[in-house]
This record gives sequence, C-alpha cells and structure tokens, in this order.
Amino acid sequence: MLLESPVATSFREGLLTPKWHEAAQPCTLGWSHLSYTVTKQCKSILADISGRCAPREMLAILGPSGSGKTTLLDLLADRISSGKTTGAIEVNGQPRDHRSFRSLASYVAQEDALLGSFTVLETLQFAARLSLPSSISASAREARVRAAINDMGLSSCVDTRVGDIFRKGLSGGQKRRLSIAIELLKEPTILLLDEPTSGLDAASTVSVVEHLRHLSTDRGCTVLCTIHQPSSDVYDLFTSVLVLAAGRTMYFGPPLGALSHFAAAGYPCPPMTNPAEFYLELVNDDFDGHADVLALAREYDPRPVLALLETDRASLTGIIASDDGASAFAQGLALLDRTSINNVRDPGVYWVRLGMYTALSLTTGTLFLSTNAKLNEGNRVALLIYIQAFLVFMSIAVLPVFIQQRAVFARERANHNVAVASAVGANFVAALPGILLIALVSASIVVPLAALRHFWYFVLNLFLTLVVAESFMHVIAAIVPQYIVGIALASGIYGMFMLCEGFMVPRPDMPSYWLWGHYAAFHSYSFEAFLYKQLAPMNSSESRFLLARYGLQDVNCDRNMLVLAAYALSLQGIYFCILQRFHTGRR
Repeated sequence: MLLESPVATSFREGLLTPKWHEAAQPCTLGWSHLSYTVTKQCKSILADISGRCAPREMLAILGPSGSGKTTLLDLLADRISSGKTTGAIEVNGQPRDHRSFRSLASYVAQEDALLGSFTVLETLQFAARLSLPSSISASAREARVRAAINDMGLSSCVDTRVGDIFRKGLSGGQKRRLSIAIELLKEPTILLLDEPTSGLDAASTVSVVEHLRHLSTDRGCTVLCTIHQPSSDVYDLFTSVLVLAAGRTMYFGPPLGALSHFAAAGYPCPPMTNPAEFYLELVNDDFDGHADVLALAREYDPRPVLALLETDRASLTGIIASDDGASAFAQGLALLDRTSINNVRDPGVYWVRLGMYTALSLTTGTLFLSTNAKLNEGNRVALLIYIQAFLVFMSIAVLPVFIQQRAVFARERANHNVAVASAVGANFVAALPGILLIALVSASIVVPLAALRHFWYFVLNLFLTLVVAESFMHVIAAIVPQYIVGIALASGIYGMFMLCEGFMVPRPDMPSYWLWGHYAAFHSYSFEAFLYKQLAPMNSSESRFLLARYGLQDVNCDRNMLVLAAYALSLQGIYFCILQRFHTGRR
C-alpha cells in the first residue's frame, strides 16, 4: 500500500502553496476552413469552421445538441481518425505535428474515469508515474502533484478516496477537478475539455470554470472547452466564445461582441436574459421559434479571425516536442502497483467472489462428505463437475469491475499515458495472487471434507482454470459496450462450453460436428484432469467403468495443464490485440 508522503502532511498543515510556472512554450491553436464529413453516411458534421485560441485565453464552444461542438473539439485534440477532414489545424501558425502536439496538449473527457479505491493524492501520484518522463526525479514528480492539487483546489480532500458503490467519496465537482488535475501533471500549454461542467450543480460549475480561468490567466495556458448552457456568471468568465449550429459558425469572438452581432442580425438579446441561453435557443432548430440558421451563418464574417491566423503564421515561432512520457517498463511497474492495490481494496474484484467461493465450497464439501457411505464414485464425478464448472462460471461477477477499469485505460491511452502492453501485462500479473488465494481456499475446504486426492494438483488445476476464466473476462470486457451485454455473452459461451466439455455427453458419444466445441472449451481440459487424478489411482471396477464411460482411460494431465496455461496466454494476446486496435481513444 502507498505510505503517506510528506506531501499529504504538508497540505494538511497548510505549509505548501505551490504555483504553476509560466508555460514553457505558449501556444496559439488555430483552425481555418475546417470541415468534417462522416464518409459512410455522407453526412456533413462541420462546414468551413475557423477560429483561434491564444495563450491566456479561454474559449467556450457553445451550441445545441448535434451542432458539432464535440466533433470540433475532438478534431482539434487529434482524437478523430475516421471520416473526411478538410481545412487546416495549426499550432503557433505551423501545421499541427501529431507527436509534438501530444506533448503540448491534454484532453479532459466528459466522463470522470477514476478508480474509487484511491485517494486524491494516490490517484495523482500514480498518474504522475504513468505520464511523466522517467528522467524526472521523484521530488520533481511530487512537486507537480502538489501544484496540481493546489491549482485545482483539492488540498482539503487530499486524503479522501474517490468513492464507488462500496464507499462514499468525492463530490461531483471534486471528481471533475481531480480529472482536470490529472491532465495538468504534464503541464500542458493547451488544455481541451469536453463539457467540464456536465452534471454539476451551479456552485460546482462556477468553481470548476474559475479554476480553469486561473490556469489560463496565471499560467498562460490555452484553454478550450465545450459547455452546455452556462449561467451568465460562467459565461462572463470566458475570453471568447464560438457559437455553432448545424455544423456552422454563428459567431466567433469576445462574449460582449456577441450581443451586438446578433442584434445587428435582427435578434437583440432581451434585458435581464442570460445571453448564452438566448443564443442557444435562437440557433436550436429542433424546436419552433428558432432563427434561420443558414441566414445567421451568412451574417458571420470570418475575415477578422482569418487575418489573425495569417499574422500567427508570420510572427509566431515553431514549437519543440518535449520528452515522451514514462517508459513502457516504468508504466508496467506503476500499473502493477496500482492494480495490485486496487484488487485488495475493491471488494468487487476478489473479496466478494472469495466469500461466495468459500460458502459454496463449504456447502459442496459437506454435501459430499467422505463419511457418507451412501455416496459412490459417480457422485464424486458430479462433485468435480460442479467445482470445475460453477466456480469458473462465477468469474462473470468481475465483469463490471473490468469494464470500469477499461474506462480508466481508455482515458489514459487516449492521452498517451499508458502503453497497451504495459496495461495488459500488469493486469494479468496482478490478478494471479487473488486467483491463487481463491483456488487455495476452495481446495482447502473441499479436498479434506470430500476426501479428494492430490491436493496440490487440485489447486494447480483449479488455479489455471480460473486464470483462463479471468482472461476470458478480460476479452469479454474489451468487446462489449456495457456489463449487462457482457454477462449475457459470457453466460452463453460458458453454457456452451459446459455442454461440450464431456460430462453431459461424453466425448465418445459426442456428434462429430460438435467435437470442435469440445476441444475449444477450456473446461474440457480441466474436467479431464480433475476426473483422471481422482479416479485413476483407485483402480476399482467402478472407477475404471467411469473413466471408460467418459473416454478418459489415458489422460496426460501435465499436457492438459500446459494447454490451460497456453489458453490463458492466448486469451491475453487476443485481449492485447482488441485494446490495440479498437481502444485507441480516437474515433
């Protein structure tokens, strides 16, 4: 577990009030004649958008739902790889370079993807280990953590856990500020945020935007964010606004200039009315009473901002890419540390399952108690199939946790803070101790109560089978949109595997067209080894009959264990490929 650092103590004592230093490379982000079309649907999302955001400026991108504001932000953040994009995106007047832009910009998504078992300080410490270059010293890393905590107003909750369904934690506004603080660790000069006030109350909304304004003015950061229906107090905090409707620019410029612009177009803002709400109602073509959006788009003159972009090209200097983040090895160690701690702290990972496994093992062991003379070897087969199949089936319980962790991975990968290989390797290794504990506890109860043989081989078989099941859940969690779908999919596959493993229909009696299912089911290799290790040493007529009945007169148990190990590694390879190909953080 993480030990309390001097950072937390100093914060509580009020000794540390770090400030961000001036941005090393102040950056102006500009875009001209930007258009985006979804090629499959031939649908235009953005049409001829131009704009600019300079250091110490904070731009609000406003617009009704479907106006294209999130698409614009994602294009500017280099998070869209599909569709057709035309126009130019420039940094300091030069065409945006993907690699250097990554080192300069950070993106904060709309949803807070955080691990609930960690405190604010721990969350930021692990984020720093993942995102900052390995060349940065531990003291410099701590200094950045201190600065992020102070700058986002989190010093009062530095030791508070984020919170989840098992425990209370941070408020919505605090989680939002923590998400922003994570991205500030790299000291970005450009900060892009997708609806940073979504779901927050009025006070939290003002607090978040005020902190963003301080980042912009005090540090020289270039801040751009989409925002939905800001209050007048929040609206006044922005230095410039971009109003979109139907993918077109209705207005771009200072907030006060919007009043005269729309008034000149024949739509004056009524007295005592929130200007932002008035503009959004005016351009929202989903309801009656809106203005002619195409006519308003023609009223906007882009020449002033295009002239500014020309000036940027002539006067601003280029940018230099900074160091990359932590090495893949350093990321792997940090992820292994974080995942191991989370597995211990989060009851949903192993402790809930361990309780269920213990209860089921006690029930099973006492039902098949060795002193019960009425039981025979056929009953023992039923015991083994239950242990092997149902304990594997219980691995489905971890799916919600894996899908929650997937969201954290998606955020970290989208911001280039974690390598896929590091994440897959760390998750796999961190899972092994918990699975081994489950196998040991279950075997320690069932084996002596039912007088089963080969305790350590029983543990090995159950352990490897559960490792395969865990790896299978990793794959399922990577391909389904939500855990309900994952539970249904995993249940169906496990149900088929249980039918084909050779108990309900022994392999000798199985139709040839279902033999592929028998060999594809990892249950088969586990079941064969369980049965053979228990029945073969008895050498009784009943045991020989049962082995012959299931076609298991000669089973290479060691080979089956190797097959299970290879199965688990293969699933991890598939998991890696799915994450690498589909969970890029880009769309």
